[in-house]
Amino acid sequence: MRIPRDGGARAGVIRLERLGPEHAAAILEGQDAELAGEIVGERWNRGSLDSFLARAARWRADGPIREFAARYETEAETGALIGGGGLNLLDPGLTRAEAALTYWVLAAHRGRGHGRELAAALVGRAQADPRISRLVLRIAPMNGASRTLARSIGAVPTGEVERHPADAARVVDRWVLELDRN
Repeated sequence: MRIPRDGGARAGVIRLERLGPEHAAAILEGQDAELAGEIVGERWNRGSLDSFLARAARWRADGPIREFAARYETEAETGALIGGGGLNLLDPGLTRAEAALTYWVLAAHRGRGHGRELAAALVGRAQADPRISRLVLRIAPMNGASRTLARSIGAVPTGEVERHPADAARVVDRWVLELDRN
């Protein structure tokens, strides 16, 4: 997806790649309390992140659980890791043809529109997968930025409250996005 920047003078693209161990250093360096709270409830440490990334690297590219790293690239440079996200068909509370959509942006890259473009790239991947007709987003009630991003890609709140996937002591609001197959 091409995104004009600087009044159209430069153009960049969000490139998704499989998330793996090679992303550990950038994630550890770029995480902050806000990101940690949304994802796992606490900051990643090297051991827990390495374990997760090793599992992610073994998942099939077309499998039911896919995690991606995202880079913002221009013609002049290969960009640094800005964030990532996932498409998960095996998540509690999902029905057939639903996938959980997740996205995250490292602190240094927020406020530049990268989150919306990252989410749009993930939606594009979901639209290309015939197994998925609806995306489910689980958003913390106080996460205004994620709510705004979800609305910008066409997701709508259902009014349902669920337990946070990584921490049953917290709750999230359920949002859905019906995929357009045209």
